[in-house]
Amino acid sequence: MVETGAGAGSIGLLILRFELAAIFWSHGWPKLNPKSAMKGPVGFSGYLQQMKVPAPLAAAWAVALLETLGSVLLVLGLLVRPIGLLLAIDMLLAIVLARKGAKFSSPEGIGWEFEFALLCQGLALLFLGSGPIAL
Repeated sequence: MVETGAGAGSIGLLILRFELAAIFWSHGWPKLNPKSAMKGPVGFSGYLQQMKVPAPLAAAWAVALLETLGSVLLVLGLLVRPIGLLLAIDMLLAIVLARKGAKFSSPEGIGWEFEFALLCQGLALLFLGSGPIAL
């Protein structure tokens, strides 16, 4: 059994940071990479434009950079609180804009529970910070 002292909490925060970084990297890299199926920021901006997001190309660049560079910063343990807040806002906007009208959970897989979990994890990092295992 693992004790829940400071050492275990530090490892827990490290795991949380790595988990969030892996997920956001896997979703952010296609938004940044023009050779991906998403066609980078230009392709992603077309998706944002369909949702009536203002300044879709600028928003696409902001999200792509946040999700990729933010992932690197999370792994390193740098700027964890602001990155956690920005990722939470990113997921709130994804819920409001991309999952508008969807149920929380759906058998068809079109719910917003995944984005909600990521939003909560971002908020957890906002309040907890990086922990001592960080640069």
